[in-house]
This record gives sequence, structure tokens and C-alpha cells, in this order.
Amino acid sequence: MNYEVRALTDQDEPIVWEMLMYAAQEPSLQAVQAQDCLTHYAADWGRTGDMGFVACTEKQSIGAAWLRLWLNTDKGFGYVEDSIPELAMAVIPEYRGKGIGTALLMQVLKSAQIDYAAVSLNVRSNNPVVALYQRAGFVKVEGSEVINRTSGISFNMICKFNR
Repeated sequence: MNYEVRALTDQDEPIVWEMLMYAAQEPSLQAVQAQDCLTHYAADWGRTGDMGFVACTEKQSIGAAWLRLWLNTDKGFGYVEDSIPELAMAVIPEYRGKGIGTALLMQVLKSAQIDYAAVSLNVRSNNPVVALYQRAGFVKVEGSEVINRTSGISFNMICKFNR
């Protein structure tokens, strides 16, 4: 499969919105944009602390992994502390299971460890990607289980870097 991975730029906010739709498992961009709890994962992409990567074929973006630091009271589901960015990622359905998510995750973690001591995330307990996160070094944050916006269970995970 031919695709390239490149850094997300501040011009890539539309890509971040599209990938957020897949990450949130919503049927449309409108459904994502109608939920305040989701919009801050993509709105104003390119602010201080934002970084990530996108996988692209010649025709389209097929996945992305991005980090966002939360400012003041604007916190994501996977917030752990102010100095630890939260990861969000998605691969569009027809490209899943081909190693793209792994490549994106490894690239974002490699870049993150330059500036951060750890990366956190929030994941649904029944999401198969939990196994990928564990292979990459993420561990479950004990006591972080919550009933999520879809009435399922989600929890936080953290990957601490050896610095």
C-alpha cells in the first residue's frame, strides 16, 4: 500500500475535523460539530502545543494521530495534567488493519517524547485499538473508568517516556 506520513500543519484543520469524525465514531462532521465535548479536539487547530501526523494516499487523507495540550478549564476526555498532551487518532474504516494506525502512533510518540514526559488518551473499553496502545507502552490509568457519551465505558491510558 502506497501512502506517506507527514506532519500536520496549521492549514490541516479540515483533516483534523474529518479524522475526529472517525475517532468519535460519528456519522458526519455536523454530528461532531454539534457536540461541544468533541469540538475542542479540532477547533482552532495549530495553536500552541498542537502537533500530529497524517497518512495520505495520492487521493486522500486516510488517517491521523494528533496531540493537544489543554488550556485552563478546556480539557479533553483523556486529560491527566496540564503538561501532558492528549492523543486522538483515527484511520478511515477501509484502511484499518494495514499498519497505518501503528505507523502514525509510533511517529507521534517519537516526536512527543522530545518535549513531553508522557502522552495520555481516552478510549472506549470495547475498542480493539486498546491492544495497539498497550503494545506502544500505554497503561490504563486506574480509577479513570467513566460512562461515556454513548453510555458505554471509557478509560484513560498514559504512556510515560524514559527521559
